Amino acid sequence: MTTRSAPSLARSPVPIRIVSCWVTLCLVLGAALVCTSPVWAEPPVRSSELLGHIKHLSSDALEGRATGSEGEKRATEYIVAHFKKLGLKPAGENGGWFQAVSMPAGYDVEKKTSFTVKGKKDLTLALGKDFYPLSASATAKVDGDAVFAGYGITAPKLGYDDYADLNVSGKVVVVFRHNPTKRGNRKWNQAMRGLASFDAKLKQATDRGALALVVVNDPGNFTRPIGRQKKPRPDTLQKRSIGAAIGRIPYVHVTMAASEKLLPALFGKTPVELESALRKDGEPTPASVSGADRIAIDARVTRKKLHGRNVCALLPAQGRNAVDEIVVLGAHHDHLGYGQWGSLERSPDKRKEIHNGADDNASGTSGLLEAAEYLASRRGELRRSILFMTFTGEERGLIGSAHWVEHPTVPFKKLTAMINMDMIGRLDGRKLFIGGAQTSPSFEPLLGELIRQSGMEVTLGAGGRAPSDNTSFYRKGLPVLFFFTGLHPEYHRPSDDWDTLDLDGLEQVATLAALTTERVANLPERPKFTKADQGGAGPPRPILGISVGRGDGGVAVAGVAKGGPAEKAGLQAGDLIVEIAGKSTPGQGALRQAMQRLEIGQKIKVRFLRGGEEQTVELTLGGA
Repeated sequence: MTTRSAPSLARSPVPIRIVSCWVTLCLVLGAALVCTSPVWAEPPVRSSELLGHIKHLSSDALEGRATGSEGEKRATEYIVAHFKKLGLKPAGENGGWFQAVSMPAGYDVEKKTSFTVKGKKDLTLALGKDFYPLSASATAKVDGDAVFAGYGITAPKLGYDDYADLNVSGKVVVVFRHNPTKRGNRKWNQAMRGLASFDAKLKQATDRGALALVVVNDPGNFTRPIGRQKKPRPDTLQKRSIGAAIGRIPYVHVTMAASEKLLPALFGKTPVELESALRKDGEPTPASVSGADRIAIDARVTRKKLHGRNVCALLPAQGRNAVDEIVVLGAHHDHLGYGQWGSLERSPDKRKEIHNGADDNASGTSGLLEAAEYLASRRGELRRSILFMTFTGEERGLIGSAHWVEHPTVPFKKLTAMINMDMIGRLDGRKLFIGGAQTSPSFEPLLGELIRQSGMEVTLGAGGRAPSDNTSFYRKGLPVLFFFTGLHPEYHRPSDDWDTLDLDGLEQVATLAALTTERVANLPERPKFTKADQGGAGPPRPILGISVGRGDGGVAVAGVAKGGPAEKAGLQAGDLIVEIAGKSTPGQGALRQAMQRLEIGQKIKVRFLRGGEEQTVELTLGGA
C-alpha cells in the first residue's frame, strides 16, 4: 500500500455498519427452522493455504519484491503458476500472462557534466562538491548571459513577482533556494512556501524562455538558525530525485559555499548583499541583477527506469445466462525491497534490511490466489467473467494499475466493477474496512447481506479513492470496492513478517472478498457507477486536529482545526510537539507511528515547546 499522508488532517466521517451473526428464521410448512449459510460453515478460503502463499511471497528469498527486481519477477512467476493450475486463461499482452510496465527510477549524472563562468576571470565549479544537476534537468549544453531573479517566484495575489519587468529569454537564471518571508504574517509565509518548490521554480523560468536555471542555497537559511532551529541547515546539494517535473533546460543546484565565489563573479555582490536587496524597509521586495559574465553548463543526465509487470488472468463465465462482461479482482504484488523506497523505519541500519511486506501486500495477493481457486470451481455458475490481476509499482504511486487502465489488455468497456484487496492480514479483532460502498447503488444491499452471513464487524466507506489500486479504476468511472484491515506499527518496516498476521481474520476477509466478487459477477444488471470521492481511504482513525510541518527536534504545528482536540486543549500554530502519549516525536514519521498505537476517544498527554518553554497538555483524541 502506498504511503499515506500525515495523521493530523481530518477526514469526513464514513458510514458505519456494525452487524451481528446472521440467523434467519424460515417458516417451512408451518415449522420454524433455523437456517445457516453453508458457505460460511465451510469457507471457500482456508488459512492454511493462505499461509503457504504468504510464507513464499514474503520470504527473504524474494528480497522484498521491490518493483522491477528479480524478487518481484519470481513473485509473478509464482502467481502465474497458480493461475495455470486453476485452468485460467492468460489475459496479458500478446496472448501472455504479463503486461510490461516501465517507470522512472532516479537518474545518473555523467562525470563530464560541467559548470563554468566565462568572463574577466574564469571560474569552474566542482561537480558533486559545488553543484549538481537536479532530476528535472535536461541533458543539454548551453552558454548564456547570467541574470539574478531573486527567489524565482511569481505570486500576483500576494503582491510579489521576482520576474516583474525582467526579460530572461535566452539567459541563465540564478535564484535563491527558498522564499521571502514577512515577519508575523504566517498565512503569507505559508503561501510563499508552497510556491518555492524545485518544480515551481523550474516552471517559472522555463515559461519565460530561460536558457538554464541555477538554484543557490540562500544565506538566510544556511548561515543562521531559522525559527526554532538550533543550528543552520547543512549546506548540502540535492542529489536525489525530487519532484515530478522533467524540464527542457539544464537545472542545477549550487551550495552556499560555492556561491561565495560564484555570485560576486557574476553580479559583483556577495550572497548576503543580494539577499539584503530582496528586502526594502523590512518588507520582501523583488530585486534583479544582470551579470556581466556568462555561464556555460554542460549537463549530462541519464534517467533510469524500472521494468515491472502486471499479471493478468481471465476466468471465462460459463453460466447459462453468461454475458460478455467482466469483473476485476485485484491486488498489488510489489513491496519495498531493501527499504530503498517508502520505508518508515527510523534506524538507518534497519532501513537497509529486507522489507518482506507480509501484510503489504502478500496478504492481499494470497487472498486473491485463493479466491481465484474458489471462483474457478464456480465458473459454471458465473454470469460474468472475472479478470484476476496483480499489479506492479503500487508502492511507487499506483503505476501498474494506472498503466493498465490506460492500456487495457481486455476491452475496458466490458468491465463492470473492480474489487481490490490491499493489507487484509491484520484484522486482530478490529472492524474490516470496505471502501467504495457508494460507488454503485448495487453495493450496499449486496454487502449488507454477505456481512450478516459472515458475522463480521465491518465499516463501510463511501468513496472510491484510496491509496491503492482501486483508485486507478475509479478515476475511469468504474464502481470499486476496497478491502483493507488498517495500518499498524509494522507498516512499511522490516518487521512486516508473516508471523505478525491474524490468519483467522485473513481467512474471513478473503472469504468475504471472494463471495462479494461472485455476487457482483452474478448481479442481474450491470452495476451503475456513482461518483463518491470521500471516505474511501480507510477506517476512522484517531486525530489530533492539527496540520503539521517540519521542526527541529519535533513536529511543528502549522495549523489547528477549529473545535478539534488540539484547539480544545490549547495547542497553537507554532508549537513544537516533542512527545505524545509518552512517545518521543522527533519527526513526522515518529508522530505517525505513535498515532497508530492510539484509539479514538483515548486521553493522552502531549508535551510541546512554545517560545522555548516546555509545556504539557492533556487532550482526548478525535476521529475521522
